[in-house]
Amino acid sequence: MKREMMKPITKQMQTAKNKKPKVKRVSKNKPTAHEKEYLEWLQEQDVECFACNESNNIEWHHVKRSSSDKKIHTSLIPLCGDKCHRLGRFSAHGNPSWFRNEFPMDKQKEHADTFYYQFLVERDFK
Repeated sequence: MKREMMKPITKQMQTAKNKKPKVKRVSKNKPTAHEKEYLEWLQEQDVECFACNESNNIEWHHVKRSSSDKKIHTSLIPLCGDKCHRLGRFSAHGNPSWFRNEFPMDKQKEHADTFYYQFLVERDFK
């Protein structure tokens, strides 16, 4: 009797069997062309911090109900990066519950809407 010759199993074949397929991660929500135009427009604005009225080192903060919500690129408020956005003890990212209590969501949203409305008005008149 002749034994049938089997192909040897390579290391690559063994690992390929046990590997899970790689899933390409996609950003939660990339800005659309319109939103990109708005984000560029925001960077050109001379504004003060929503919380402390300083005008140095302004960063744009997405107004969201919770950290798991998707970013709405047309709902942003200006905050100074030094103490009100990321770095401060009572900043929007450092202590979000305090920040939301001190600056209610409806006030943040209202402020964000004024910028977006201004952008739409200026864009329509160009």
